[in-house]
Amino acid sequence: MNKRLIWALGLIALCVLAFIFTGGTTTVELFDFALKLKTSLALLCFTGIGIVIGALLK
Repeated sequence: MNKRLIWALGLIALCVLAFIFTGGTTTVELFDFALKLKTSLALLCFTGIGIVIGALLK
């Protein structure tokens, strides 16, 4: 395994820990549209969006 893969796996593990220990609800507002989600689900969605953006920029 190279160093980049180890760092990526470590960051994924940190995200998973944040998702597990985060509770409550979050309101995501886009223009006039408001969506109420569990906080862990909102974090997962934005992490996925970040991964897609990172893959497209690579």
